[in-house]
Amino acid sequence: MKSLTDGRSTRWQQHRDLRRRELLRAVRHVVDEHGDELSMEQISEYSGTTKSVLYRYFTDRAGLQAAMGEWAMDVISKSLDDATAASAQDALAEMIHAFVALAAESPNIYRFCDTAVNRFAPTETGGFFNSIAGLLAERLGLGGSQGQLWAAGAIGFVRAATENWLTDPSRPDEFATAISQWLWASLPAKLGVDE
Repeated sequence: MKSLTDGRSTRWQQHRDLRRRELLRAVRHVVDEHGDELSMEQISEYSGTTKSVLYRYFTDRAGLQAAMGEWAMDVISKSLDDATAASAQDALAEMIHAFVALAAESPNIYRFCDTAVNRFAPTETGGFFNSIAGLLAERLGLGGSQGQLWAAGAIGFVRAATENWLTDPSRPDEFATAISQWLWASLPAKLGVDE
């Protein structure tokens, strides 16, 4: 009898995971089309579901934004995994290109993820920008507190530059290449990144 219960529990969890992914996909389309400042009521209305369903799966708007931030991190991570960086400088450029591509393809989704909770709370894990800073430090082999500080500052720089660029988002590759070069030039030699 125990295995039957475990089987039901597994199937139920698979159903919940599938439903959560479907809801996130629907919310991405809604945010992309209608903007990043929608209320939960508007999101539920446009996505054809109820607020109670959204709250059941995401707790609140901040939870939904955090889930969208996780999705965005997966997109960025997968694009980096598919890329072949020959050096740390190439890894930095590829990461920035993936980040800029996300912002360029859907500024509304980017901004919705941007407001996810605990972006840079140093004692908290998770959050869209905490995750990106961690990924950047990992990809560049930056260790210690100085490496983490540089990665957080780099993300702040990229975020501010991207916000400014989104007012007139032309030539995304050129923009991403420029800020990649500026960031690479800012890396102190003592952080020990190999070229």
